Amino acid sequence: MQNSEKNIKSYEKFSPVFNWVKYIIPSQTLSPDCILRHLMSFRNERKLYKIKSNLSWKDIISLYSPDKPYTVYSSEEWFSDKWSPFNYSQDYNFGASFFSQFENLFLKVPKVNLYNLNCENSEYNNWLTDSKNAYLNFYGTAIIDSNYTTAWYEVSNSNDIWWSAFIDNSYEIISCDKIYNSAFCNNCSTWKNLIFCEECTNCEECIMCFGLNSKKYFIKNKQYSKEEYEEFKSNFKTWDYNKLEKYKKDYKNFLLKFPQKSTHSTSCENCTWDYIYESKNCIDCFTVVGWEDGYNVFEWARFLEVYNSTCIYDSKYVFNSVLIAENSYKIFFSSGIWNSNNIYYSILLEWCSNCFWCTGLRNASYCILNKQYTKEEYEQLVPKIIEHMNTPPKSPSTEGESWAIAKQGEWWNFFPSSISPFWYNETVAQDFFPITKEEVLKLGFKWSDYESPRPNVTKIIPAEKLPDDITKIPDDILNWAIECEITKKPFRIIKQELDFYRKHLLPIPRRHPDQRHLDRMNLRNSKKLYDRKCSKCGLDIKTTYSPERPEIVYCESCYNKEIY
Repeated sequence: MQNSEKNIKSYEKFSPVFNWVKYIIPSQTLSPDCILRHLMSFRNERKLYKIKSNLSWKDIISLYSPDKPYTVYSSEEWFSDKWSPFNYSQDYNFGASFFSQFENLFLKVPKVNLYNLNCENSEYNNWLTDSKNAYLNFYGTAIIDSNYTTAWYEVSNSNDIWWSAFIDNSYEIISCDKIYNSAFCNNCSTWKNLIFCEECTNCEECIMCFGLNSKKYFIKNKQYSKEEYEEFKSNFKTWDYNKLEKYKKDYKNFLLKFPQKSTHSTSCENCTWDYIYESKNCIDCFTVVGWEDGYNVFEWARFLEVYNSTCIYDSKYVFNSVLIAENSYKIFFSSGIWNSNNIYYSILLEWCSNCFWCTGLRNASYCILNKQYTKEEYEQLVPKIIEHMNTPPKSPSTEGESWAIAKQGEWWNFFPSSISPFWYNETVAQDFFPITKEEVLKLGFKWSDYESPRPNVTKIIPAEKLPDDITKIPDDILNWAIECEITKKPFRIIKQELDFYRKHLLPIPRRHPDQRHLDRMNLRNSKKLYDRKCSKCGLDIKTTYSPERPEIVYCESCYNKEIY
């Protein structure tokens, strides 16, 4: 990988100092995508399993399938005083590799079943905080009376939302903010009562529109009187399945009439890639909000100086890490760190500082492999361990991910995939970098063949046999399983979900929640840049619209002149 002069200087600035010696971060040897794929293989968001707690033996919902070798406690047990992560501490062995020693520790220290904080009636969720009456939501704060969201902040009374904030009483919303009483919208902001709209701002009462600003009573980008609009809108009061599918197809064809901007970014300065908002100096970043000085960062908001990382929130000075949040800073090659600082090669720490190679600690400082040291002992031992990590193995393998370690040693290489507690097809790596089982194994990752037991229901109905109209769906559907029309995987409808569909007169979905999640992802452009020419002025542009796609694509200047 070619590093810019700015990135090399950043590596030098990030490099830690112990006893007046700076331990320089070497240039990265893997491509940006390889780094992100590796980090994502440590993120299981959506795969949940029913297992027994290893402490109380009660049934719990867990990120870890029952065939994995880990000890797993419920959240209440894990955060209690019934056990201590210090009971598993190890002395550092200079005769063995660091990664093998950390893997031994990581296998022994108990894991928490889910990562939810201050939630009520929200058992089947992951990475949620301050939420209530939520079901199958992943990543978010203040998710209330909502289901099937992968959100960011404040979603209420809504279903099937993806990376959006301040959403209320809405359905199938993607990359939007400040939305009320709307459905099937993408990349819109500050609006209400919209149906099938995209790239609209400060609008209300619009149907099947694109690129509008501060408009009302528009249908297919044409102004109507209030009376004409209300008459047309009456067609949308009841959604049967076939009518909805027709509207989706019509709207997709309607969008092809309009030019698309080469990237979906607003209020940015010196940023490259896509879906970047209100950010500055973010190079090769994707799906970020309110960030400054980042390189090869994927997802989330509010950071300062983050490099080669994914899922970073409200943190700064982060390097090659994943799932870092809540005012954390100076985090290096770590995963799942909250409210912590000066953390190296650690997994799942909270309120910690100055920790090397630790896991499962809370409110701890100056620890190595979960063993407590004094500040002086810590600062003397860490440089010696770094020197040991800097030594390449005598007979390394040079295939797959181990190539970088073979060339440089362990220092400044992220954990090998063997340490990930999740197998590749359980993680977001498979969402964004999908590969076959054979390719996964060849690259050194693991593949899960575990299948959860089928739901215990009185009836399984194929999706195509569902009534088209929600008014014809009986209450008894809560005791059925629906066979997904794509994957044939069975799924259930819960009561609060059924109430939502009935309230909005929406048809029962015919696809499994996981498939609907993939469908929403596919409505956004993939993380791949193409060379293309502006369809208006012929300027060479970089865009996530491939040249084979039918959309009209403009450079930012031509797009702004055309739309605004």
